Amino acid sequence: MVTSSNEDHATKVAAVFESEEQANRGFETLSQDAQFEQSNINFIAPHDNNFGEKVEPEDKNIGKTLLKTHIVFGVIGLVVGLVISTAFLFIGVGFIQNFVFETYAGISTVTIFIALLVAGLMSIRPDHDPLINNVRKATSTGKWVLIVHTDSGEKTEKAETLLKPFATSISATL
Repeated sequence: MVTSSNEDHATKVAAVFESEEQANRGFETLSQDAQFEQSNINFIAPHDNNFGEKVEPEDKNIGKTLLKTHIVFGVIGLVVGLVISTAFLFIGVGFIQNFVFETYAGISTVTIFIALLVAGLMSIRPDHDPLINNVRKATSTGKWVLIVHTDSGEKTEKAETLLKPFATSISATL
């Protein structure tokens, strides 16, 4: 991603367990590793209807990331539009030479629109959907879930490795 995230822990690992005992073993294993703080590990009990807050606790920071991404990509789209319009002007395209303002406005509008679409695509975070759906399915079928919030790919991989012996399934975001 071109812009950095405002979230402290943008990546997540969800481990599904058949019992509370297995979830506690997974929690203990993570807690013994100095890379993982207990405050970044959330238990989700079976049939917990408020699991969304435990999966995505940084609502305000997610909003800041959305805004920042759209502003940065919008500006990039404007610059690209101005560069393309200027290139057409210097090439000597007759139509563009007669309608300079319209050319700049039209091409810049299109490039800004495309850039904002790309920002939106990146911001909706499609990598979170499978994790959220797995958590929803697990809690609705009486299983326990541990959510581990990490700030790097290395920590995500380490959490997956540590939880694998205890978990029924594991999913993670990018």
